[in-house]
Amino acid sequence: MTLAQVRTLRLSLAVTTAVAVSYGVAWPLSYMVPLFVAMFLSMPLPWIGWPTALKIVKRLCVGLLIGLVISEFFLQLPLVCVPLYGLFFFLVFYNDAKAPPLSTIFMTIGATMVPIIGLQAKVASHYVASFILFDLLAGFFFTWLFHLLIPNRIAEVDPNAPKPQRPAPKPIPPREERARLAFISTLVSTTAVLLFFSLNLVQYSLAMMYICMMAGAPSTNASIKVMTNNSKSCFVGGMAIIVAYNLLVAVPTFWFLIPLVLAFSFFFAQKINSGKPGAAIWGSGFTTFLVLLGSSTGGDSSASSNFYLRIAQVIFAGLFCILAIVVIEHWMEKRKSRKRLWWRPSLKTSY
Repeated sequence: MTLAQVRTLRLSLAVTTAVAVSYGVAWPLSYMVPLFVAMFLSMPLPWIGWPTALKIVKRLCVGLLIGLVISEFFLQLPLVCVPLYGLFFFLVFYNDAKAPPLSTIFMTIGATMVPIIGLQAKVASHYVASFILFDLLAGFFFTWLFHLLIPNRIAEVDPNAPKPQRPAPKPIPPREERARLAFISTLVSTTAVLLFFSLNLVQYSLAMMYICMMAGAPSTNASIKVMTNNSKSCFVGGMAIIVAYNLLVAVPTFWFLIPLVLAFSFFFAQKINSGKPGAAIWGSGFTTFLVLLGSSTGGDSSASSNFYLRIAQVIFAGLFCILAIVVIEHWMEKRKSRKRLWWRPSLKTSY
């Protein structure tokens, strides 16, 4: 097997196993475990190691703690809550380039999802925080286990090929660029928080989670091109889940769900590890597929009736982020041009 085939096999089997365990036990928010597994195994990296994994867990704990504090003390004080979110988002996004992988996304999800659930009941926010933390730990366990069971070293190596080298870390952008990207993502996220909290959109919390995922990596996501690709991935995942969901409606059994997930996971894993330019779109599409699958196969009676509403929430999140960035970048460019006109040096020269 080639290295790409090893990664494909590991990703598809790990996600399917995570689905079998989490859906079989079916604790609250259990569908997030396969999502976390897919997010980490989609990256073309070896096992990040438990020290790095614990750093990510610590950052999630910070986000969950901030979410609990906001839910307990500041949720009914919008004049304090919104600026507090703005400051939190900017600090987190500004330091994203130095943070462990995906930790910024987890922090923003923890800090926003917990208070949104707290709009319904403050006690529920504590349960949500504990289950999100447990899901991340379970996701790391499956990621570590399948790196152990299906390591990269089983791939066939061409003796004439050069030795594979660990990819060099991406250069950290200068302060001005980091501040600009953080400012854009902060405005997008804070606007979404203001919209969801002021209108009490608890039933649309899935859209808020996707906005956090899209805006939660400003070093790569704060651009129209990347946001457009994210929207394409939402469409890809949405089309896949429509096919899978209708097959599950025809055969609504757990033992049919597992091979179905394996087939779709293998399909997405092949696309993700193909090495083609559009591979990133398939990676985000796979996470969209898993989120919609988990939120639509629960035991509640509204899962079926709200299926297409959940797809609409994901599409709305993508369109919201694109529109927000277009407006913000247009405003910033207009402001910059005014500043250039204001500070244009005089043609007169004094002696």
